[in-house]
Parts: sequence; C-alpha cells; structure tokens
Amino acid sequence: MEKTRPTDGDFIIVYLDHRGGIERDRAMLIANAGIDVMWGSVTKERAEKLRVVDVDLLKSLNNYRALLIHKNSQPRFDNVKTLQDMKIFSAGSGHYWTDGLIMDSNGFKVIYGANYAGLFKMLSAGRFDFLSRGLHEVSSDIARFSDLGLVQEKNILLQYDIPVRYCFYVNKENKALANRIERGLTIAQADGSFDELFMKMPMLKAGYFILQNNQRKIFKIHNSVDY
Repeated sequence: MEKTRPTDGDFIIVYLDHRGGIERDRAMLIANAGIDVMWGSVTKERAEKLRVVDVDLLKSLNNYRALLIHKNSQPRFDNVKTLQDMKIFSAGSGHYWTDGLIMDSNGFKVIYGANYAGLFKMLSAGRFDFLSRGLHEVSSDIARFSDLGLVQEKNILLQYDIPVRYCFYVNKENKALANRIERGLTIAQADGSFDELFMKMPMLKAGYFILQNNQRKIFKIHNSVDY
C-alpha cells in the first residue's frame, strides 16, 4: 500500500481480531461485512467467490512440504524409499486445510483436529504420524511448540505437482483495492523491496534456506484440488 501512496493516496490498515475462524473470515469478506482483505491458498472455489490478487506471497515455499514428526519417530521414517512407503503413515490436518484435501486424495489416512494448537499436541501424543507443513512454517512450529518433542523429519520433502499459491483476496466487487494491492506488490518486486522484506521475516528466511540447501528426497504428490 505504501508503494502506491503517491498515485492512490493515504490508507488505513486495521487488524480485525475476532478469533472467529478462517471460514468466518472468508464469509465476512464475501459479504463485505467487516473484512476488506485476507490471504490464503488459492482454489477455484475461492477464486469464484472472491477476487484474487495474483501474486504468490510465499515465493513457492508452500509448494514444498516438510514433515513435522515426533523426535522418537525418525527411525520409522528412515526406512522410507518411495512415496508408496509413505502411505503407511497417517497425516494430521485442520478441517479446512487445502493440504488435508490433497493428502486425502493421494491415499493418505488423514486425521483431522478441532483446532490449530491441538493438532501439535495430537502429533506429540501419537494420534497420527506427521503434519505436512510448508517450508515457511516448520521452523516456527518447532519453536512455538518446543515442549512437545517435535522435529523436522530429516530425509523427505513432499512437493505438489501443481503449485498451491498463497495470495491476497478482496471482495469480488472491490476492483480498486485489488488493483492497488497488485500494483504495489509489482512495484515492490521490481525494486527489490519485496525480496528484502521477505528475507527479513525469520520463518520465510528459514524456509528459503531449507529449499536452497535441500539434500532430502523429494516425493511429488498430485494436487487434486480443483483450480
């Protein structure tokens, strides 16, 4: 927004902290009822109901998935040689996670948790074997839930065959805001400030480091979500 101040004028950004859940947020945005912009993974259904600002904010980090496991489980994963070998393990997911839909369609047993923090406790307790996390998420997950004995699995990454982009959404009719955000992001990409800010965010920098220094096996899984 700052990049477009000279052409579009001043702006106000206010964070709405109602803790009503991601589906309520999306419904409010669709109804133009209190939320003007949010971000999330892009699917055909969401793009039909909302206007997508078509710039991938995560620079493909979400397209690669690290496995978050309990530290005692690593010996079991050491035996994995193929994607089919992975299917003996169960995956955890939130109810509305795009990743959960993809894992289920690829033949994984998916165990759903009622809330975000509870998923990590379930993993620690052995309710399922791993959480598939974007490269930008896994380091902060481990730090946030440091008392649960969770680690990144050391041999494997998953990769969607069709990228899952993370973009801003605005209300379908709010063309002016969508246009301003897209122009601002394009300017930031061109002048280098997008990448500069990206690398200043610890979780994104950590994910980029994993990708650039990867020596793990990469198993591709089919992204069956309707785009």
